Amino acid sequence: MDTKANTGDKDTMNETKAIAIQFFKEKYNLDVEITEQKKLPSYVATEVDLEGHVVGHEDQSFNISVNYKTQKTSDFVMSPELEESIISNGVDPYK
Repeated sequence: MDTKANTGDKDTMNETKAIAIQFFKEKYNLDVEITEQKKLPSYVATEVDLEGHVVGHEDQSFNISVNYKTQKTSDFVMSPELEESIISNGVDPYK
């Protein structure tokens, strides 16, 4: 087993998790919990797909991808409950 590669994957997962959490905090002022992460094979994409929800509101769920090379988020999908919560806070989730 290649522990160096495993350590690199763990670092990548921790980094992308932090980026996703920061995205929600900065853009929507939400505290979120990441419940699942999946790193795509590097020959497919340099991304990690993350799932989670707003802390204390499991119905306000989302999926988001983070590119671990560029550290940019993409493919943000949210539950209707999360969309409603963001809009009620006066923010357009589609901008």
